[in-house]
Amino acid sequence: MAFSMQITIFAVNLKQMFMPTHSFKAAYNTGESCINLVLGVYIFTEEGIYIAYCPALDISGYGENEQEAKQSFGEVVRQYLDYCIHEHTLTEDLQKHGWKVESIKQHKFKSPDTVSMMKKNPDFKNLIENKEYSKYMENLSIPSFA
Repeated sequence: MAFSMQITIFAVNLKQMFMPTHSFKAAYNTGESCINLVLGVYIFTEEGIYIAYCPALDISGYGENEQEAKQSFGEVVRQYLDYCIHEHTLTEDLQKHGWKVESIKQHKFKSPDTVSMMKKNPDFKNLIENKEYSKYMENLSIPSFA
């Protein structure tokens, strides 16, 4: 079964207060109903390596520059979704990461807020409080049978 997923990224540099736009596509569309997720992804550097980190899923990608980190993150998200879809565990995994199911029928999920993620994740709290970073939002649409 072939899937196509479209990921659109809107970048916001919180430190400089300007809004450049970046986008890339991956594959996940069956033409059936979809689950839409919005992910906040933080870009920062650690020892010269760029890291794209999503605390709402606790996954990251990395690279020698920001674009490589975003591409790596896109691949990690694809692998994560492939696994969850294959195992039929997406809803359960999202709930384990603090997501709230607003409506299973309508496939509505709400990501955990920044404050609750900071309480549960000291590394994320350290990132927010002590590091230079930029944040962008990813909108994911995935098949509802996941």
